[in-house]
Amino acid sequence: MHCVVSATADPAEIHPGLVAHQQDMIARCPYLGPSVQRGLTLWSAYQAAPGEQADLFAMLLGHAEELRVARRSTGILACRNIAVLGPKDQEEARRLLQWPAWLARNLYAPVRLMVGRFWTGVELTDSRGRAMLPPPVAFFSLRTAIPSRDGLFLAEKVPQVMEVLAQAPPDDGRDVLRSVLGHEVADPAAVYHHLKARFPVPDTPRAR
Repeated sequence: MHCVVSATADPAEIHPGLVAHQQDMIARCPYLGPSVQRGLTLWSAYQAAPGEQADLFAMLLGHAEELRVARRSTGILACRNIAVLGPKDQEEARRLLQWPAWLARNLYAPVRLMVGRFWTGVELTDSRGRAMLPPPVAFFSLRTAIPSRDGLFLAEKVPQVMEVLAQAPPDDGRDVLRSVLGHEVADPAAVYHHLKARFPVPDTPRAR
């Protein structure tokens, strides 16, 4: 795995189709437009292949920690999107992103950080049942969780995460890995498989 684009406010630097996708998301999220206008939504891109999930997980945690620092001064509008280049189709993208996103989602719910993932070409609908523009590449999305807004989505798909999020105080600066494992972790990739056993993916179609 290697970094292709470290950070940019222009998603076209990663893929021209991401511009239209971001505009489609702006029409649905009241926070994204102001975030983009202020240059607070940053995109990165990595080339990754099947079998590199542990490295993707470590990379995702690095971006999550960077976002936690950024939002102390910029507030809830700070967002980070991390494109994953390499998957040939939607199923390969799903297998590559699913576990890293699921583990990060569980680790960061207690500090009110939302972790999303989108497969290449996946067809989704928004909260009003309207079709969303499929993304041209797979990517992770990191932003501050808004319990009042995210509650319905999470309660339906991953209620155990919603329960943690609903009770979470503002970010207290905790070490999320140490909070779960009881010790400091120098390399998140080294504890990837241990965390998979700690946070099994719910065996439901909606959680996959």
